[in-house]
Amino acid sequence: MPSTATIGNLETTIRHIGRGTVFYSVGAFGGSGTDLVLVYLGDTEGEITVEENAEYSILTTPELTGPVARSKYLEGIDPVITISLVGADPALDSIVNPTGVSSGSQGGGYERHQAVTEYALVIFPEELFIENNTAVAVGYTQAGWTVGGDAASGAQLALLDKAIWFWRGHFEALTPRYNHADGGKLITEVIFHAMHNNDMAQGHYVYTKGRPDEASPAIEISVP
Repeated sequence: MPSTATIGNLETTIRHIGRGTVFYSVGAFGGSGTDLVLVYLGDTEGEITVEENAEYSILTTPELTGPVARSKYLEGIDPVITISLVGADPALDSIVNPTGVSSGSQGGGYERHQAVTEYALVIFPEELFIENNTAVAVGYTQAGWTVGGDAASGAQLALLDKAIWFWRGHFEALTPRYNHADGGKLITEVIFHAMHNNDMAQGHYVYTKGRPDEASPAIEISVP
């Protein structure tokens, strides 16, 4: 039978994700069956980007086939997430900080090295939280996903499939810029460094794309 190729249906192809919205959870995720309590990080303006920073071990035979790889192994990844955040709220300073504290004035500089303050981070398409031009809550129990208190529709589940969950990591410090333009609006690039999480399953130690409960084995982000 000959090989064939067919172009896609222009009416059904998904072509956009839209704006992202960012949530954090205090501490690394504790593994499947742990309640993941998400808190809205803040308003964003501009792109949210993820650089995977993959490293490979590559075997070549340059005297036979030149520089092309004969075999290649993924050594690992070191994702860095850049968030264009409206950073004027002083409440962010204790969160967006590698060694943040729960309250009080923030500072920098210690006599000895400090362990970073760990968080989980989730990026959703913002459209998921809008129904009939009104902001609604997105929820999950082991019975399924809800949007605005109702079972998520097929279109809403498709949006959830573009979410990305970083199970452990830390922020770089949010340092202010002072300017007169745009009414003094502060948009700053906030950096989040993903880390390895031993509590997760093979293939999900660093991040999961889409719905965690659809992973194999399923990652349950709530307790029954």
